[in-house]
Amino acid sequence: MDMNYIKNSVSSKLSDYKLTYSSYPSGDFGSLERMVVEGCNKMGGIDIWSKGWLDINIYDLVLDKEVMNILLEPSETEEQEDAIAKFLGILLSEK
Repeated sequence: MDMNYIKNSVSSKLSDYKLTYSSYPSGDFGSLERMVVEGCNKMGGIDIWSKGWLDINIYDLVLDKEVMNILLEPSETEEQEDAIAKFLGILLSEK
């Protein structure tokens, strides 16, 4: 999974949210690509490292609590796809 996949498959579905992209050349798991999501009383993001790690989080500002926080390793490809679907489900279910 890479940020091009996120931009093509995820970003287009989040038109009600402000999306910010950034890159960091070196991190614990290689270079980092980040998408930050803000809107509809939620904020969070997706981090993808060049070594294949995926981190996803969502914070609900109304509930004042984290509703998703998951870190998946490169070998968990099916779980990564499921996590992306859950991320979209949370953001799109309560706009």
